[in-house]
Amino acid sequence: MTLHSQFRRSSRCLAVATGLVVALGGLSPVFANDIDEIQRRDLALIQTQIEQIKVVVDRIDARQSNADPATTRVYFDIPRLRVDLEAISHGIDGYLAPDRLLPRELRPLDGDYLDDRGR
Repeated sequence: MTLHSQFRRSSRCLAVATGLVVALGGLSPVFANDIDEIQRRDLALIQTQIEQIKVVVDRIDARQSNADPATTRVYFDIPRLRVDLEAISHGIDGYLAPDRLLPRELRPLDGDYLDDRGR
């Protein structure tokens, strides 16, 4: 496999990871009971896929560390990708099992209790 094709393949992994960050970025922690079972399974599937991506990243890292610095000019930023993958995984874990129950959003008080019905 040439360095160019390896770089293109690595870029696809990064694109997948970036897409996950963007897609999951809007998730906010909720009560565990509020998550339906299909969503829970889908998020567990994403966690499994992240673990598989980490295996591929390890292989890319091993091959890249063997690259000859005299002939290799461009390197893939493996540490940054690992940080992003951990952030996604941590975000999913926090969504599925928040550390504590979040307070309910309080409605603002009206403060005007005068009911003047023309009396």
